[in-house]
Amino acid sequence: MVPRRGGVLGVGEMEDKLEALRSDAVFFARNVLGFEPFPYQEQLLRDPSKRIVACMGRQTGKSTTIAGKAVWFAAAHPGMTTLVVSATMRQSMLMMDKILAGIDGSAVLKRSVAYRARTRVRFFNGSWIIALPCGRYGHTLRGHTAHLIILDEAAFIPEDVVANVVLPMVSTTDGWVWMISTPWDKDHIFFKAFSDTGEWSVYHLPSSVNPLIKPGFLEEQRRLIGEERFQMEYEAAFVDDARSYFPMSLLRNCVGESVFQGESGGLFGGYDPGGKQDYAAFTVVRRMGDRFGVEYVRAEKGLSYTDFDAMLLDYHKAYGLTGICVDATGIGAPIVEHLTDLGLPVEGLTLTDRVKEELLGNLKILLEQKRIVLPQDPMLLSHLNCIEFERSRMGGFRFTHRRDTHDDLGYALALACWAARGGVRGSVATF
Repeated sequence: MVPRRGGVLGVGEMEDKLEALRSDAVFFARNVLGFEPFPYQEQLLRDPSKRIVACMGRQTGKSTTIAGKAVWFAAAHPGMTTLVVSATMRQSMLMMDKILAGIDGSAVLKRSVAYRARTRVRFFNGSWIIALPCGRYGHTLRGHTAHLIILDEAAFIPEDVVANVVLPMVSTTDGWVWMISTPWDKDHIFFKAFSDTGEWSVYHLPSSVNPLIKPGFLEEQRRLIGEERFQMEYEAAFVDDARSYFPMSLLRNCVGESVFQGESGGLFGGYDPGGKQDYAAFTVVRRMGDRFGVEYVRAEKGLSYTDFDAMLLDYHKAYGLTGICVDATGIGAPIVEHLTDLGLPVEGLTLTDRVKEELLGNLKILLEQKRIVLPQDPMLLSHLNCIEFERSRMGGFRFTHRRDTHDDLGYALALACWAARGGVRGSVATF
């Protein structure tokens, strides 16, 4: 059709355009959101399936694509409720921020919004988009009726929550479920859905599919973060953690928001100095009674120990650490001496096989009893998950880590939890 003079659309032309906006998410993205998708994003936007699982590498635009598709769904389906769900509120808000940015960037959409807040938006057509964390047990989701549920970074959400809370929520509405994530282990419903080409519409896309990402950048990342983590985050490959001492099935159930962050309670640090090829790693946990929350994670490669120690000192001056436990093996001994000279409450611990068994065993008990809350930090989780074990001839444990991985943050966390067991000197004295 040719527009009338002056560019004013005729009634038929207007109806055609409105129908295209309702029926075609790509047309909606281009003409309402101002988003020009790549071909692989077009396919995901247009997919009408009620069950979608997208395993995609970093910087493939999966969150941007799904955010645009969610706005289109709300605009094109009156009276529908969309829930954006992640393991933590912070992660849910990352997706919600993209949704709100799309709405705020469109004059048409802004006029269609009846109510807008940081975690929810309601359109004049009666549709809602609401961001929620799932927590460990899905309590925050119960009571909601949903027509569409978006599980962002689904591999971090406890499987029981997906199976027993999320999927039943769409049973009475005959609704949609979209799971998007970078991959992790194979012992999770995300991998099961990914492997189910019958019920689920499956997308498997590495970061290299994005034409804006240069091969040189990917090679740089491969060198910096190690082959395994590169395969997972950029090639969208699942990890086999059968020999892991901290399997993802264990870690996943402890990922969440720290329920007492910023409250009173002792702060304890763990410091693994690493080495030339490893990270200098520092973590802080807060202890409240018999529960622990991770409040700070820092890992640096190439930073001098003097500068890293100064960072610890700054943290101590700002927040007041009760104690710091340091890996004093090898290069750690002079670092303990330096930190002592700086006035930090520090104690060194030489990591023999027996000490490692006690140290990591203490952390594993906390995880198994769900007495520690972990942040949704892929680097920390990968440093824990890569720690492997084998039994020695005497019945003890010998620990290693998978090739091309780093375990420094894992040991830093174990050291922090050990320090928090009863104060640094009291805990170290048990050996």
